[in-house]
Amino acid sequence: MVALQDAADGRLARVRVPGGRLTAEAMVTLAAAADELGNGLLDVTARANLQLRGLRAGAEVAGDLAGRLHGAALLPSVAHDRARNVLASPLAGRAPGALGAVGEVDDIVALLDAGICASDALRDLPARFCFLADDGTGAGREIRPDVIVVARGVGHFGVALDGRELDFEGDGPAAVALALGAAEAFVDASGDAWRLSETPGGARTIAAALGLALEPVARAVRTRTFGPGAVSQRDGRIALTGLAPLGQLWPSLLRELARLSPAGVRLSARRTVTLVDLAGSQVAPMRAALAGAGLVLESGSGWVGLTACAGTGACSRALVDVRAAACARALSRSAREPAEHWAACERRCGELPAAPVTVAARAADALEVRYHGEVWDLPSVAAAAARLELEAAR
Repeated sequence: MVALQDAADGRLARVRVPGGRLTAEAMVTLAAAADELGNGLLDVTARANLQLRGLRAGAEVAGDLAGRLHGAALLPSVAHDRARNVLASPLAGRAPGALGAVGEVDDIVALLDAGICASDALRDLPARFCFLADDGTGAGREIRPDVIVVARGVGHFGVALDGRELDFEGDGPAAVALALGAAEAFVDASGDAWRLSETPGGARTIAAALGLALEPVARAVRTRTFGPGAVSQRDGRIALTGLAPLGQLWPSLLRELARLSPAGVRLSARRTVTLVDLAGSQVAPMRAALAGAGLVLESGSGWVGLTACAGTGACSRALVDVRAAACARALSRSAREPAEHWAACERRCGELPAAPVTVAARAADALEVRYHGEVWDLPSVAAAAARLELEAAR
């Protein structure tokens, strides 16, 4: 059965989406589950996974949901489900700066997921541990994945631990085998650690367990920003991305996406939905359809880079209505401003590592604002928003 967790709006279930890839069948299945078992809302998480919200309690619901997810290939192994955190660029090798052949990154994602589910040891991976299939652009590294399989050219891959490259290069299957071995070594060495960086000795400990050295000099990483709009792929076709405000999806949107893109879509940790491999003639009508379905397609939107946790009404820990605050900020901020996250309590759920601008509630009348290393304690949501507007105007 699927594990259900308590939330203020009912139970929630996390659905792992390796590589952010959702098939049309999966979208139709999730839409029906949200309608029939939940409150009709799904959240895209900071790991490009999904959360079904407002589920009723009870083993019957958990069993029903598990059966639906398994039938749509979203739950290949209940025992391994929390370990199936595999990130990838939404373009997955299609970006102009990507390395290797188009399709290789998708193969790496599939091999990683299958390997995780085949390993008894990886049942014990913490839910915060994650892998990245990097197509050479660095997209996804902002999450600070624990283990990265990185493309270096057609048929050639390296492996990095906590961002540090191992002295290794091999083909895709060899790189995946090494990445899985690194995760198994982490399970053996981690103790109470949830991330590789928290393990005693960090990457060096895991590298030594693998019998490999870390490269002495860090390789340059070309982390690419990714937002709404159309992008030319390296093969001449087009990728179209829409941003889901506050990371929320809903059944009618999922059904429309399944209709528009039978080949599926790709989610990202930036709460985006991407359709790849479009012909030029498809872009304008597809853009209109996605905008009509509720996604943001304009790169200049104030929603670009703006996120918030579940907030009041959805989380019992929430101290302030950060979602209302984010909606107000979206109307006043510029897409050129730094990425900004609002959290309704000090747990800071959904906040990316090294986020440049954050607002977190310590109490209903005490909010901490961090802005590029500066910190202010302010008495209200309005005061926090005003401070951010002041900094942006400087």
